[in-house]
Amino acid sequence: MKICPDCGRELSFPDSECPSCNKKIKKPFTIRDFLWENFRLFTMVGVTGTMISLIPNMGTRILGSSWIVDADNYLPIFLSIIIFFGTLFLTICFLMIFSLVLLERRDEAVHTTITLGSAKLLTWYEGDFERSILLCCLVPMWCGLILFFIMLMPLIPNKLSWLFAAVIGLAGIPLFIFALLGWKIGKTMIGKIPGLEKSPRLSMGVFIILVIGCLVLLSLAIPQVLDSQDPVSGTMEIRADQQYFSPQISSAKGLRLEITNISGRIIQASRHTWSADYGYFIRVIPSTSEVIILGNPVFDDYSREIYWTYSQNDPERNEKPVKIQLHLYPLQGNEELARSSLYLTWYTNDIVYVNKTFETL
Repeated sequence: MKICPDCGRELSFPDSECPSCNKKIKKPFTIRDFLWENFRLFTMVGVTGTMISLIPNMGTRILGSSWIVDADNYLPIFLSIIIFFGTLFLTICFLMIFSLVLLERRDEAVHTTITLGSAKLLTWYEGDFERSILLCCLVPMWCGLILFFIMLMPLIPNKLSWLFAAVIGLAGIPLFIFALLGWKIGKTMIGKIPGLEKSPRLSMGVFIILVIGCLVLLSLAIPQVLDSQDPVSGTMEIRADQQYFSPQISSAKGLRLEITNISGRIIQASRHTWSADYGYFIRVIPSTSEVIILGNPVFDDYSREIYWTYSQNDPERNEKPVKIQLHLYPLQGNEELARSSLYLTWYTNDIVYVNKTFETL
């Protein structure tokens, strides 16, 4: 039996107006009617998402596959800008859709009311079943779409794009959250502290600045406390992603080498040099699988990982073990902070083996 949401009187099925309080009962929410009435919003979401997805393909068709990894190309930063602000636009569209889904919900007839003693826990309206189905589809879609685009920006292999993503991720988003928190605290304190209501805007601005300043100082102090020990004082190591490697057999572009036992903060604040007795180093772009030849040795590198390989048609291949060395230096100066080495021995004439015990033999 339907119940009037205003006076609580039971209604018969055909009633569209409460005979007691004369309040009109809204037609229950249905997915079919909602999609038909708000198809424009869904069209904007689809067009925006499709536009963002097609831009990299259009750039590849016109400029080739290397346009996005060219260090001197400024076009990838515009791609990052489109992704970020397109994501904000999609968020606005989804929030509008969510608000329309919940709009006039309380004007529908009450289906069930769950109470605990005298407290009302939940009021289930007639259209809440289909409303819940639609939200269960749209909310994960929105979260996945937003997280995908936001996490995609730092992976664009271009320095300008990476800098834009770093500024947005490390400065823009935290400052927005801090300002929102400061606004909430200021709004609460204005009503509790006498005298602040005389100049609410000034008081709100002061609270926002104070909260942002305190949280920024706290975020800078925590890493200093956690990293009180020198992270370079440990043994820096080189870790290979596989035990055996051959360019003739393996599908990988090279043997991936990663710096371990050292914090990411030190990696960002240092430069390092790679060298090997044999072979050369390359960089593999994950998004395009493009290979950039770096040579041997490689100076002033800033990435945590690098790839080592050798020529398949080299008639002068040395049968001696290959020693790969890593030297860590500060951004300014030539004082060595740490060093590490890794040995590769020849398992066969074409396959190298990561030999961690070579130095002890």
